[in-house]
Amino acid sequence: MRRVLVVGLDGATWEVAQPMLERGDLPTLRRLVEAGASGPLRSVVHPYTAQAWTTMATGCNQGQHRIFDFWERDFSRYGFRLLNASHRAVPSLWGLLSARGRRVVVVNVPMTYPPEPVAGVLVSGRDTPGLSAAYTHPPDLKADLADLAGEPYVIVPDDWLYTRRGQPDRARDELFRELRVRFRVVRELLRREAWDLAWFVTSATDGAAHFFWKYHDPTHPLFTQEGAAAHGDVVREVYRRADAELGRLLEEVGDEATVLVVSDHGEGPQTPLAVHLNLWLAQEGYLAFAREGRGGVRRAMARALQVAKRLAYDRLSFQNLTLVRRLFPDWLRRELGQETFFAGIDWARTRAFSEEVRGNIWINLKGRDPAGIVEPGAEYEALRDALIAGLSALRNPLTGGPLVRRVWRREELYSGPYVERFPDLVVEAEVPDVFRPRGDYRGEEAVRVLSREELAALKTSGTHRMEGILVACGPGVRTGVQIQGATLQDLAPTILYLLGEPVPAHMDGRVLTELLDPSWLAASPVRREAGGADEGGSGQDYTEEETRQIEERLAGLGYLG
Repeated sequence: MRRVLVVGLDGATWEVAQPMLERGDLPTLRRLVEAGASGPLRSVVHPYTAQAWTTMATGCNQGQHRIFDFWERDFSRYGFRLLNASHRAVPSLWGLLSARGRRVVVVNVPMTYPPEPVAGVLVSGRDTPGLSAAYTHPPDLKADLADLAGEPYVIVPDDWLYTRRGQPDRARDELFRELRVRFRVVRELLRREAWDLAWFVTSATDGAAHFFWKYHDPTHPLFTQEGAAAHGDVVREVYRRADAELGRLLEEVGDEATVLVVSDHGEGPQTPLAVHLNLWLAQEGYLAFAREGRGGVRRAMARALQVAKRLAYDRLSFQNLTLVRRLFPDWLRRELGQETFFAGIDWARTRAFSEEVRGNIWINLKGRDPAGIVEPGAEYEALRDALIAGLSALRNPLTGGPLVRRVWRREELYSGPYVERFPDLVVEAEVPDVFRPRGDYRGEEAVRVLSREELAALKTSGTHRMEGILVACGPGVRTGVQIQGATLQDLAPTILYLLGEPVPAHMDGRVLTELLDPSWLAASPVRREAGGADEGGSGQDYTEEETRQIEERLAGLGYLG
């Protein structure tokens, strides 16, 4: 019986891995590359965790599976709500295989909470609110995880928490702990469980890049020799430890399984640029900020709440943060949430707006938005055309070149029943994190170079890039080939093929035949079958307490400004 092992190294990039391969620092990965197929793996727009791993696990674009980000617009107000796996609108790969009688082991893949019943075991990932949640299938597996790990289980390491508290040594140790725990648990589960597909993700490679890139990269604006002496090897050490753990795992798995090593996106240095989309929209006449005094109390309360949260992060233990959260009523957090994303906007005079933490533009549309003023149809399309032209003309103040790769109409990027939930325009930049909330900035430059002090105040020093990694080795895979053009949505169809299963017609991705052994393809041509898509997820929202926990984690990673 064919088997496939998928090893997810969140955020792993060839920029780090390739020089280490050439120096012999990653012997396991080098062996897989030399004996198999490898190349870049293109992420989604925008290249962030929730939508990237969901695309990989379903073989579908965001318009089909619905998960555009960690959150989606709540059109009953100018706000958002968090998403989880229950909102996913098409089946996961492990769900499909379970329905076909195949056995699976799934550990720590993002956007798998709440855990779905599978034929095998599932331990949910980053979207799990915390260790007190019911995050395993079967439920009693949760009690075994600490014993399997040999120490307390970890879902999301506290690297982000210790980084913002100025404790890089503890952040580093959290990354090492996450690697150790994750691989130990996976090894133990694969020993005791029957499996056809095993898929797990470690987040340490992503955290190392986010929080230690400024020590690792001499070209980073914040690089110092002192910092490099203390922490300059953390990024590489995380890769070395991941490689060593992978080697131990593969010794136990043996040569019968096809192995895929993948990442959801790449990484690179934080750019010292800021694009304040709402400020640009205001200067171009598309958005109006509220006049002084209007909504001032709400804005002041929202700013005070943000200051209080920052102080709490810096001074309290993580366990005590849960107690402090209860001091802020849920109704207050909901009411002030609009000011978190859309601070000080006069909706009656605004035609387009952005949440600014992403390159997203929303039209203030009549019939959809609470105070919409733009008519659907010709007015809407003319406004989108004008915005595309203006945004496409933005220049990078550091290079003088184009700042924006492309401004997409949403239907140009996505297809399916959920496209209508997505931003009207999606702005793709070279570095996705260049879009930043205005915050306390009161200047007039909508596109500007950050000062060293502003750059140092950011939560991360490394950010996402579009190209991740793909390495495949084992039965069915060609030897020693480099491939180009693979995308995240191609993974699920390819894995199904390697398992001898037909590919459902609803999947947007293709089987990566260029990495497959021609003799396999000749003996077993790719098969497509009708059906396979769900009617939609159950949409099980987080509780208020769980929402707070997830929001704080996302804020710590810089995803919520």
